[in-house]
Amino acid sequence: MYIRYIVVLLSMLVLIFLTSGHSSAKLLFHDDFEKDTIGSEPTKWEIGFDGDTKAEVIVDPQQAGNKILKTSTNPANDSRHDVGGSIYVVGDDSWGDYVAEWDMMFPEDFYMGVVFRFQDGEKFYLCDRRLGGSAYIFYKRQGNWAQIQAGSVNNQPNVWYRAQLTLSGDNFTFKLKERKDNRSFDSINPAIEGQDGTFETGKFGNYGLVLIDNLFIGDKVEDLVLSVEPQEKLSTTWGVIKSVY
Repeated sequence: MYIRYIVVLLSMLVLIFLTSGHSSAKLLFHDDFEKDTIGSEPTKWEIGFDGDTKAEVIVDPQQAGNKILKTSTNPANDSRHDVGGSIYVVGDDSWGDYVAEWDMMFPEDFYMGVVFRFQDGEKFYLCDRRLGGSAYIFYKRQGNWAQIQAGSVNNQPNVWYRAQLTLSGDNFTFKLKERKDNRSFDSINPAIEGQDGTFETGKFGNYGLVLIDNLFIGDKVEDLVLSVEPQEKLSTTWGVIKSVY
């Protein structure tokens, strides 16, 4: 009886600790596309700029049965905003500082980028992959393009990568590693860093043709439930997440 009492007491203390430790945690957004229909547009995303392209949910080319997002039905050279491509976004206009992590594959060696603090089709930031598998550039779109900062990270088409974007005030940091790389992003050097205070808030999205999966966005890194392996689907790990949130 005494032992049972101790076990119950310890369980309650652990529960209180976990609850208090995560009370301020906030997972802002997650999508693994498993609830979407193959061939359909992603249900959790919206069009920020309506061009001539459509995003669609497809089968992972490297893992049958896994659903992912293909951000454009057009070829890469016909998918960018400046040539008529659409921009799909998630989140809220009030989003300011956050950390985003996601799986990303480049189908071709071509320009493509992630947009953030997106306000409309002419007001946003862009972290842009360039041709050649190395250069990355931060741009500001405000009626025209203005380069903020240049950087580099080696990458190649048809490889799954894990990306991290951190926004803190006027400072932006982008990191990229192969998805199979189990190191924490804390030990990964930034591919590019930049600073600009023009846009303080806005949505998160994509620019150009790329494949995306397992997107998490949170107030801070701890909110992303990083105990879950990035390549695992939420449908198999939801019990872990629910125990925290």
